[in-house]
Amino acid sequence: MPKKTDKKSKDKEPTGTMKEPEQPPAQTPSSEPSTVLTDSAQPNDGTGHSIVRPPSRPQSGGLPNKLQVKPQASSNNKETPKPILPKTPDTIDHETLKDLLECPVCLRVPRTTPIYQCARGHVVCSECKPKVTTCPQCRDVLGNIRSLVSEKVLEKLPASCKYVDNGCEIEVMRNLLAGHESSCDYRLVNCVDLACQQKVSLANLLTHLDSDHETEDFVRVEGGEYSSHFIVNEEDFNKDIMWISDQLHYDGKYFYRECCRSNEGLWYIWVYELAPESQDTSQYTCQISINSRDGEDSLTCRSKPLSLDNTKEKIAESGRGLIFTDSTARLFWEENKVRYSVSILKKSKT
Repeated sequence: MPKKTDKKSKDKEPTGTMKEPEQPPAQTPSSEPSTVLTDSAQPNDGTGHSIVRPPSRPQSGGLPNKLQVKPQASSNNKETPKPILPKTPDTIDHETLKDLLECPVCLRVPRTTPIYQCARGHVVCSECKPKVTTCPQCRDVLGNIRSLVSEKVLEKLPASCKYVDNGCEIEVMRNLLAGHESSCDYRLVNCVDLACQQKVSLANLLTHLDSDHETEDFVRVEGGEYSSHFIVNEEDFNKDIMWISDQLHYDGKYFYRECCRSNEGLWYIWVYELAPESQDTSQYTCQISINSRDGEDSLTCRSKPLSLDNTKEKIAESGRGLIFTDSTARLFWEENKVRYSVSILKKSKT
């Protein structure tokens, strides 16, 4: 006689009567799949019938039941994309490192080593170190302890151009910094008015000439050729004197003819080029001449235009441009005039 199951029958059967095996009730369709065990692994209820168990739900924070089977996605449905989890940062960005290295005095990242620190590790750049005797943050005595770790980190960071206050936003590694700054569009150069002692950002030079100088301070010329004269009086042969400049606008570039006489009795005439490149990379040459009134005599020099980084003193030492003595100037001095001509020539491409 078969064993009685735990399941209670709805209607009582007479004692001793064989009970027909009950059919399992039809299961209501569910959104959750059932787990069906194989014949070798299925338990029975004592009547030889298999028991179908619903999937067990995982406990909160626990793992799902090993018997749970995930439903297969229909071929007609697209797979649900997996959520993209935010990555945990495993590196420190440059801006964070710069904040750590910032000098509390000038509020800038040091441009060069050494970097100093107090006993508690607060750093001060080498430019501000002579200005303070105590740490600006903790007020401890600031000695000559170098922050070697900060110096090592600084070597690995890109550095800002020293002309950042003039508008340059370039950052390069320190081994490339000098090359950039020598031709930076925002570097400080000499004003083309030799009487003006102001250093001006190259990118703002034309604005400086228009706003800070009178119109008569320059002779403005369209084109690459110009002829005129210097007014020279007898007493000028005993002075350190300068003449106003000519601005030649040629081929989209600006060139400036300069002239001065030194106390040693030497005359200098040269041409500046308003360009970020040095004179070694200029695509132009200039021809400068002083001429007699009848045009039969002339003294001519042909050279490269010079960079605005050069002062007139540096140009005098370099020997560039047209150079002559008082004796030569007097040969061409007629009616209190020394006549000259300037030509800007573009180099032919080879």
